[in-house]
Amino acid sequence: MSVTGGSDRIFSKEKGMKATNGNKYPVKSVVKTLTILEHLGRSPNGTSLTEISTKLRLGKSTVHRLLATLRDHDFVWLEPNSYRYILGARILQLSEQLNHQSILIRYGEPILAKLAHATGETCNLGVLDRRSVLYLIMKESKNPFRMSGQVGKRLPAHCTALGKALLTGLTREELSELYGKEKKLETFTDNTVSTVSDLLQHVEKSRHNGYAVDNEEIYPGVSCVATPIRDHSGRVVSAISVSFPKHRVDARTLQQFKSLVLGAGGDLSRQLGCQEPMAAESRR
Repeated sequence: MSVTGGSDRIFSKEKGMKATNGNKYPVKSVVKTLTILEHLGRSPNGTSLTEISTKLRLGKSTVHRLLATLRDHDFVWLEPNSYRYILGARILQLSEQLNHQSILIRYGEPILAKLAHATGETCNLGVLDRRSVLYLIMKESKNPFRMSGQVGKRLPAHCTALGKALLTGLTREELSELYGKEKKLETFTDNTVSTVSDLLQHVEKSRHNGYAVDNEEIYPGVSCVATPIRDHSGRVVSAISVSFPKHRVDARTLQQFKSLVLGAGGDLSRQLGCQEPMAAESRR
C-alpha cells in the first residue's frame, strides 16, 4: 500500500495434479503434496502409506517424506491404531478461514463501498494473519492524493489501525505469545509503536474505545481509523478502516469518520450474525 497521486485453478486426477494456469515450471514436490491431500480428502476412512503410493503411483519413500512434513504442520494426522492417514486440523482451520473470507467479501463489499462514498477516502477490509494484516477488500478514494494499494497485500499489524483493531480480538496471553519474543518492533516512522508493552497499551485502549487509530505510524502524513468486525459468536474475524492524508481532515471531520466507521462495522457485524451491540456504539 502506498500514497499516490482470470482465476488460477488446479484440477485433480488420480495420476497426479494438472495445472491449467499456464505455469510451465511447476514444483513437482508441491504438485505431489497437493495430490496426496486431495486423495486423502476423497478417503472418508483414511488411507495407508502403501495405498497412497499404489493409487497415485508415487514411490513409498517420497510419500513417506511428504506425509511426515504434512504431519509436522498438522495438515495430516496418523491414526495410532489403524496407521491410516487422515486430513488434519489445519485443513479445518483453513476451511473455516475461507468460509469467513467469502462471507466477509460478499457482505463487506457493499458496506465498504458505502463507507468510501460517505467519507470520500480510501476504505479497507482486512483479516489477521499472524502478525500481519491481509487486505481482502479496498475501495480507493477518488481524490488525486490518496492511499493506494492492492488486495492481497500484507502490512504489519502493530502499526496499522486495521491491525490494532484485529488484535483486540486476542487475549493478553495470546498477544504475549504472538509478540512475546520480540524486544523491538519494526519501525517505519517516528510515531511507530516500537515495543510490545506499548503495543499492548494501544490494543487495550482500542478495545476500550471500540476503534483503533494509526497516527502516521506506517506512512508519514497518513492516518487511519479502524474498528473490528465480529461474527455470530462475538469473535473478531475482520476489521474495516478509513485511511486519509492528515492535512485533509480536521478534528470535526475525524470525529465524523470515527462515527461512520463504527456504524459500518456494526452493520457488517450484524450481517455476520453478531447479536451483541458493538462496545463502541454506545460511546458514539
